[in-house]
Amino acid sequence: METSSLDFVFLDSDPRTQQPSACIYLKAGSTDDYAGVKADRLITAHCLSFIELDAEIRRLHAELDEVRARAKKKFYKTHAAAAGG
Repeated sequence: METSSLDFVFLDSDPRTQQPSACIYLKAGSTDDYAGVKADRLITAHCLSFIELDAEIRRLHAELDEVRARAKKKFYKTHAAAAGG
């Protein structure tokens, strides 16, 4: 099973805006789009400041918290059903 990890890419001068830019992406497989990062692996918007990047990280935290809560319910429901039946 292949797993991915998170990383970020920072550009001193984004070719699209000529401004510094950063984004979070999944580290896996080949790369070759945004500063060497395959576009379908990007998981945040292109951020022009640390405040924007921090907001994207907080959004990801919230999404992961929601996934955790849903998974917890499923696991506990399954374990309860197995123990009771």
